[in-house]
Amino acid sequence: MSFDDRSVESLVGRAVGDPLAPFALRPEKHHVFAPRGDAFVAYAIRLGVVVAGGDPVGLTAEARAAAIDEFVRRAGHRPIAVLGAGEAYRPRWEANGLRAVPIGRDVVIDACSFDLVGRRFRNLRQAVSRTRNAGVTVEIVREGDVTDLDRQAVRRMEALAGHDPSRGFSMILGRMLDGARPDGVFALARRPDGTVCAAHRYLPAGPDDLSLDLPLRARNSPNGVDERLTLETVAWARDHGYKRVSLAFAPFPDLFADDSATLRNHPRLKAAARRAVHAFDPLLHVERLYRYLRKYRSFDQERAVMLRPHQVARVAAALILLEFGRYGRDARL
Repeated sequence: MSFDDRSVESLVGRAVGDPLAPFALRPEKHHVFAPRGDAFVAYAIRLGVVVAGGDPVGLTAEARAAAIDEFVRRAGHRPIAVLGAGEAYRPRWEANGLRAVPIGRDVVIDACSFDLVGRRFRNLRQAVSRTRNAGVTVEIVREGDVTDLDRQAVRRMEALAGHDPSRGFSMILGRMLDGARPDGVFALARRPDGTVCAAHRYLPAGPDDLSLDLPLRARNSPNGVDERLTLETVAWARDHGYKRVSLAFAPFPDLFADDSATLRNHPRLKAAARRAVHAFDPLLHVERLYRYLRKYRSFDQERAVMLRPHQVARVAAALILLEFGRYGRDARL
């Protein structure tokens, strides 16, 4: 039995508690379905490695487990890996011979209970105050309702940021404002003259969640504008029936947390690991990203790369190319 893109869209629309679900809709990804069609694994192939993106998406835990088994069966003798596996299905991947390498944590804000009360949120309150003092206002609209003038501003920011819509794998959908996701949510920050100086795009992840796709900001935009957009989106989400807002993935928190107990007794190991991670700064400033996301105090489940230990070098090369390079030839299982 074959299943089409409508089945993928339907399952993503019913996903619960999976902030990576909407990124399964990326056009370059293919899908392996469970035998009954009630769950799937999204994947792409690079350097001969079959890479699953995030957890399986499906209606039940049993269906998602069946999708993992079918994915492994279809891959056959090819090297396989998972980028961004959550905690719930790690045992199922391990039962299929993969091992986990933790790479970070989700950052998920509970829209119903989050507030800025207390000393620990002082930096966030100050960031919001700076934007208000600068005369910044925020408008939140569905993607299908973004005006032509605002579309042009978003496109300019995208070009200035050097964002390539063909790049990204695990947490970027791309193809902004092309009409494919009218249900997306845009948070737009405006200067006093009404021009857009920053924009965040969020995607519905099932009926209860919004997931950040891509933040953009113009040069010389006021300090604190990203924090302002995030907090305004959380308030909007609460008022519109969403329960959670997922932000970007926080990489390697144990490496950068000042009070981490995991590596406290291994300072040399921690220093060496931090140097290794900083080698990726030209692609992604991981420590800066962690320091920003830490402000929200909303770390959630751990994410991991799943792989077979003897394939580490090949898998690492494939993951870097998938996440930061251009997609290659359209290959599928």
